[in-house]
Amino acid sequence: MKTLHKYFISLAALLVSLIIAVAIILAGIVGRASDVSKKSPSGQYLIESVPASSLLTPRDSVYLRFTDLNNPDQVYRTPLFSELELDMSADEDEKTVGVVFITLDKSSKKFKLELSSPRTSLLNIFISNTPYKVLEN
Repeated sequence: MKTLHKYFISLAALLVSLIIAVAIILAGIVGRASDVSKKSPSGQYLIESVPASSLLTPRDSVYLRFTDLNNPDQVYRTPLFSELELDMSADEDEKTVGVVFITLDKSSKKFKLELSSPRTSLLNIFISNTPYKVLEN
């Protein structure tokens, strides 16, 4: 009986340690500095490409972080995708702001990603803080 109790305590400690390690990695990814940033044509949004490679993600993973410069507390993050699909040529009109293949609807605050090979990852639940729709290109 004592052996079984020790086994469950060890298993619980291992599980808690694993959850803490994943949380630390995710916090590092979300808080990471961008490697490329660009203002939208109107100057209202700062669009940043943030590298997201870690033990839990492929080496070429990135996400975009859109910051509304009129309200800097409003930050919108895309789900993960391959940096090979990223073109930081900014575009903006009355309804949307974004880069090639990735746009943010200004009113609904939803992303539309038109990627040729979209990536699905459970980490997107934690990294992307904005609703999104992936359309295969």
